[in-house]
Amino acid sequence: MSQDKKQDNNVIGIGHNQNTYSQEQYAKLINRLHRMLIYSQQEITRVERFLDQAFTKYPFSNPNQPKLKDFEIHEARQIGKATASKYYQNAEKDIAELEAKAKADNIDLDILVEREKERREEEELNK
Repeated sequence: MSQDKKQDNNVIGIGHNQNTYSQEQYAKLINRLHRMLIYSQQEITRVERFLDQAFTKYPFSNPNQPKLKDFEIHEARQIGKATASKYYQNAEKDIAELEAKAKADNIDLDILVEREKERREEEELNK
């Protein structure tokens, strides 16, 4: 009887047609998605930095390249920063929803566990 109950708790339905996956498979999927969203946020931050470097009026901040025109620099920077900001906000919302879903399903997200461990170690050092 307890084996049947454990097996029922180990299966999760996903989607409209309720495909079933084990808790471990689902946890791996959620962890990977979480990691990808955080990685993509980091990459967008890099894009912002490169756009700011472009503001030096040289492509790739390389003074050996011909200078770009002022309007090209300003337009590219505004578009780049707006795109990065919009993406970051959407990713932040998706991350929050994913973390809430994982918490509701009792799934520990690897990055959050690592960050919590680092925070505790830092608190111990500061005491």
